[in-house]
Amino acid sequence: MSNFEESRFASLAVPLPEDIQLLKDRGELEEAIRLCEKRIAGEIPEALREKLQLEVEILKRLPANFPYTFERALARCREVLPDLTEKEFYELRDAGRIDWIYLHGEPRYFDRCAETLVDAYERNRRSLILLGKIGEGDPVPVSEGSKKVHKAMERVIQNGRESWKFRIRASLKIKDSAFVPGRVSVWLPFPRPCGQISGVRLIDASSRSGIIAPETAPQRTICFTENLTRNQEFFVEYEFLSTSVYNDLWTPGAKIQKREGDPAPTKDDLAEELPHIRFTPYLRALAGEITRGKKTDLEKARAVYDFITTKVTYSYQRAYFLHEAIAEYTAVNLKGDCGMQAILFITLCRILGIPARWQSSLQVRTDEAGCHDWAQFYLPEYGWLTADPSYGGGAYDAGDETKRRFYFGNMDPFRMVANSAFQRDFDPSFGFLRCDPYDNQVGEAAYADRSLAPEEFDTVRKVTLCQLMGS
Repeated sequence: MSNFEESRFASLAVPLPEDIQLLKDRGELEEAIRLCEKRIAGEIPEALREKLQLEVEILKRLPANFPYTFERALARCREVLPDLTEKEFYELRDAGRIDWIYLHGEPRYFDRCAETLVDAYERNRRSLILLGKIGEGDPVPVSEGSKKVHKAMERVIQNGRESWKFRIRASLKIKDSAFVPGRVSVWLPFPRPCGQISGVRLIDASSRSGIIAPETAPQRTICFTENLTRNQEFFVEYEFLSTSVYNDLWTPGAKIQKREGDPAPTKDDLAEELPHIRFTPYLRALAGEITRGKKTDLEKARAVYDFITTKVTYSYQRAYFLHEAIAEYTAVNLKGDCGMQAILFITLCRILGIPARWQSSLQVRTDEAGCHDWAQFYLPEYGWLTADPSYGGGAYDAGDETKRRFYFGNMDPFRMVANSAFQRDFDPSFGFLRCDPYDNQVGEAAYADRSLAPEEFDTVRKVTLCQLMGS
């Protein structure tokens, strides 16, 4: 799908015609695609045409996210959890821990079902208790990386701030089986200066022709375009300083450290962004219910955070492009990954009149960096503050209230920010429908005539410097 325009995604809020919806629900995807294309060829409203064009792409991508029959899904889960019984598998499915759809009338299971269950065992107290693997008072195992972040959090609380310098090498290479000689363009995330991120510096890159987007770009990248006769790796190495400043948003009268370096909120920070940041009747009612009796914006934002961290279970999810309304899905199903929880937080805050926006890119560890999403919200007396509902929910599951409270208003310094908005195009423009048209954490690639699918390239992120400043 070429000639990308980010405004077209608003059309995903248009309902599907009922016959196509019935086919999709049953998993008759080829027949649903046929009907979509038949309607597209006819005389229909432009918004419906755009909806059906995008829906064809969704229907084509959906089966790859749900490849497993029950037998194969159970076998896959037993590769990592050998003692898992069929009864436990179904209990976890009924609890919303294993995602599935119908395909040709038969259940097909999520390709990351095993990872979801490993996550359940390692992080989620509710799932552990459900399976009878731990008692109510037993501790949840904590990784060494999490321990390091926790120690930094404790120092930030004690000292008021902490800064770390990081250097990261990020790369993308097309798989040899997918490589075609000719023009190749690659976009890799690049740090975006903001209240927490400063001192951004390019160290090295695979080509001098790389174009770094402006510092104000909502999804900042470095873009390479080369005419290749043989396959090659595209890479960038950059350096930045990440500073965490502490504010206690739970104790009345606590000292305020107002953040500097971020622009004032705009009307966009209070607006709907269809299809996912949508002020539906259910979400409006939910916002009113969970903030009943709360008077200040701080109290209301805290009530939203409390709801998500204590009621929404962390769960790996299908690609965001395959979801129709992320905030409402998360609130109705009470499950979602880090980005889905962030979108729900942003949506509820905006409904309540509190400016809120997206942030994302990487969570950094000693030698590697993984993808992560979180949110920001604005209070005039504090400026822009961060909220990480998924980290807060993990702390809640582990019984760590200090950590849960920290991630409302604060952020550990182990972060790289490249994105300040959801559902934005790159600069220079990507020009095609991306693998992830809403966010960018690992990079995207395209030939002259099409974008590359996720299975056609590999990405790697290595931390080459991790230094506590002042130590």
